[in-house]
Amino acid sequence: MYKRLFIALILSTIAFLSILVIPSFAKPTTAITQKPVINCSKAITTPELKYCSQQYYAAADKKLNQTYQKVLVNIKREPKQLLIKGQQAWIVFRDNTCDFEVYESRGGTGYEIFRNQCLERLTKQRTQDLENYLQITAK
Repeated sequence: MYKRLFIALILSTIAFLSILVIPSFAKPTTAITQKPVINCSKAITTPELKYCSQQYYAAADKKLNQTYQKVLVNIKREPKQLLIKGQQAWIVFRDNTCDFEVYESRGGTGYEIFRNQCLERLTKQRTQDLENYLQITAK
């Protein structure tokens, strides 16, 4: 009889403790939920360099899209369709060019970093081309 009572007491204690512990597993800790602060001017590790290359490319792509929209607003009909087709072809060109440039590094830890750097460089060049077009047409 005491044996059954002792087992019941142990099981009750385990059940009670598990109720206290389980919610702490459900709550994310602050270390997990906070995004790391990375200073891209001092990035050294591969994850930092990868993160920064993504950020730089995203910023260049955002500026390109803003410039592209400015050009689209200023043109109509056939020239507009030509620009759209040209931009779509340029995206294929950009992606293929960067795939070619970083081909030898595929599978390596720096592959994505090198590819993002290429995408950023070509995107900035395309943005400059579109900005030059805006300057010419503004005259």
